[in-house]
Amino acid sequence: MRASNFRTLLRNCLCVLALAAAALMPCAASAQSSNQDPCGDGSGIMPVADKSLGVCGLDDTEQAVVYEGDLSIPFSIRSCWADWEGNEWSTAYCSKSRDYTMEVIGPAQGQKFLLSGPSGNVAVTLEFHHPSTTATTIIPGQVTSTRFRGAANGQQTPVYFSLTPDSTVAPAPGIYRGTLQLYLYQCNPWGDPNNPYDPIICKGSTASDNRTELNPPLTLDIALVVGSSIRISGLEDMVLQMPNPLADITAEQHFCVYTTANSDFSLRADSLNGNGEFLLGGVSSSDTIAYEINILSEIPPKKKAKLTEGVFTKKDWKGHASLDCTGYSDENMLLELTIPAANLANPQDYQYMDTLTLTVEMN
Repeated sequence: MRASNFRTLLRNCLCVLALAAAALMPCAASAQSSNQDPCGDGSGIMPVADKSLGVCGLDDTEQAVVYEGDLSIPFSIRSCWADWEGNEWSTAYCSKSRDYTMEVIGPAQGQKFLLSGPSGNVAVTLEFHHPSTTATTIIPGQVTSTRFRGAANGQQTPVYFSLTPDSTVAPAPGIYRGTLQLYLYQCNPWGDPNNPYDPIICKGSTASDNRTELNPPLTLDIALVVGSSIRISGLEDMVLQMPNPLADITAEQHFCVYTTANSDFSLRADSLNGNGEFLLGGVSSSDTIAYEINILSEIPPKKKAKLTEGVFTKKDWKGHASLDCTGYSDENMLLELTIPAANLANPQDYQYMDTLTLTVEMN
């Protein structure tokens, strides 16, 4: 249930083998980390590649996020290098920092990933957040151009993914799932980003004695939980002037009511000064002026209801599919306010005010 107040005022690397005249020329292969030490500091007895790269917090767990709630997935990354004195037969600290790039593969449409659920697919934008740089949008199947900083001495760097669902159409309640594949590519520790003859290479580098890659990729299972929700917005204060000559005062304004999957809703209006009727109260006296409220739906089938103060309507209106009615360009509800001329005949105060609270409830 949601309420809104307003006031009324009266006023991967490819290796190629080449054969020529019975001579075999091997291609160097990149070292690969299997993420066997995801959360440690890389100082244990293990292959150098596994010392050097670890992703902590994403293994073997479905990452659940809540629509219109916390849409972040926190984890940490170790990216460093121990040189060859540290291997599967000895202990050595992963002392040197290594930058890395990232690639994520999964169901996608354009530049967004797709999660599947009760009403089809939900398109989401995926961003990677690292403390040393601004948020980086992850394009499906593309390696990031940004190189992210690792840390020396096997330190884990806290990072997170954030998801932004497409807000054009709200999904029906349910759970929307997707499985993504995360690749990390350490960069060679030399090179000049501004020199094409001495580039810094990450994915595709064959410098296996200085960097590694996360391979096989890490599986990232995501579940987007969409609950039933309703939201009212777009209401503003109304300032009214006393007509001369005396006549009915009328005013109106559009507002937005969003519900998941265009679910039906009902509405109640409460007057701060009234009890069973809508009343404007004098600011310096106890005098009151009664007014009337009608609510209309702008979404077919259009319905109109004259409201009784403090009572939910029996009308079932359709909610809008967009949280803000497409930037408030397509508001689905209309409020009409009328003060009959007869109620204005003998005012005892110079200004009258009321706070009208609209409460919406899904059926």
